[in-house]
Amino acid sequence: MTQNNIVKKGLIVGIVLLFLTIGFSPIITAQGNTKSIPIGTVPITILECKADGTVKRTVFRMSSEQADSFHEEMANAQDLDTRLSIYKKYNLISQDITVDSLWAGMQEKAQRRGLTQNGLMSLFRIKKSLFPPHVYRNINCSVYGDEEVWYGFYWPSLILFLLFRISYLIWDTSIYSKGELGEFNLPYADLIILGGFVGEVDMGYHETWRWFHYSGFCAFVEARVDN
Repeated sequence: MTQNNIVKKGLIVGIVLLFLTIGFSPIITAQGNTKSIPIGTVPITILECKADGTVKRTVFRMSSEQADSFHEEMANAQDLDTRLSIYKKYNLISQDITVDSLWAGMQEKAQRRGLTQNGLMSLFRIKKSLFPPHVYRNINCSVYGDEEVWYGFYWPSLILFLLFRISYLIWDTSIYSKGELGEFNLPYADLIILGGFVGEVDMGYHETWRWFHYSGFCAFVEARVDN
């Protein structure tokens, strides 16, 4: 084996190990000090996706009883108002965040990115059909969904990252959307694309389960079901 191949394999192993340990790393303060993690508490990560394209990540810790109650309430929430009120009840987001403020933020982001209604409709018709089989689309819409997974078989279902600075991708989860092209409610989608998304995402784990929820608005959404 050449020295170059050894170096390449070492880099690959190092990257994989780094990725696998992200979810289990201690919380680091801005001063570089490690925070002690209280025994018996449950971590909940909130991602606040803002209109300016930034994502604020905050990690909260609750008692196991609070976390179970929070997770149960979120799993049963059926609309954005309810979901936001639950976040506020547990002091996970600012009290001044409202459905109207998220909607206004999405519109601002969409206008800045040039995600106009005519442009989006043209984009959807590239494949000759607005609604091809197993593809669900909407524009200027609310979106939310959730999933819980068994810890032993868990791989992060919510892979949230910027794509050309306008979109977020979500794999293998549910989605509800209501907007200018109507309404759809899927208990499972293989791939979801959220364009111009503004809203909240929370992720947590307790004992043998992990979960996540997302709620907000986006300029366009596309959900694919491969069956």
